[in-house]
Amino acid sequence: MKIKYLFILIICLSQTLISQTMSVYKIDKTKLDFQLSDIDSISFSTASLGKVSSANWICFTNSPARLIIEPSTGVYEDVEDGLKVYGSGNQYDKAVQLMSNSQNSIMSKTIYLKWKANGNGNYVNVGIELYTESDNLISAGRIINLSTKPSVSGSVLISDTIWYYTRISMLSGNITSTTSTGNYDNSGGEVISYSSLNLNGDIETYSFQIYADNSSYAILAESRIE
Repeated sequence: MKIKYLFILIICLSQTLISQTMSVYKIDKTKLDFQLSDIDSISFSTASLGKVSSANWICFTNSPARLIIEPSTGVYEDVEDGLKVYGSGNQYDKAVQLMSNSQNSIMSKTIYLKWKANGNGNYVNVGIELYTESDNLISAGRIINLSTKPSVSGSVLISDTIWYYTRISMLSGNITSTTSTGNYDNSGGEVISYSSLNLNGDIETYSFQIYADNSSYAILAESRIE
């Protein structure tokens, strides 16, 4: 009799497991639901996710030579929103670069960046540079050019302290960048800037750049690659 009841219990538990629903919560706050009975395997991919910090980004200037900068208050520092990068007195561009293995290509993927700038009434220019080599930082081109005041370089005008969402798609050598407010453009954000770049070859890493005076800054809050 005990064996009979045990067999019935196993069947009930099996039916319960089969009928269970699994939920996956994505970074953009949406949710996917599916039945476990419909799945025969689950694969996970690695990505550069979430809050940006000095633990996985390095800071440097490019002029007159590349110089690595150590984290410090008023230079570049970790804050509650992410990584805060200050300008360099309008003399040099300052950039933070995602640490990356030089053997890893990120072509055919999409980069998502959430950021904001604050010039305190002064000029701040923000850009994103793509590199074909992460070790030597061989540039493939600048994919966005945005600033808090009009400039002769044709940059798109942005506002102080407003969060911007930049999505960079890299498919078959055609790289496109879409920047929006409110959310990423593919999640309902309002588009303010679109640009494209043709490229033959790989992209291994990228940097987030700021050109501004010492009192101005930009905060890179989110970075992910999918």
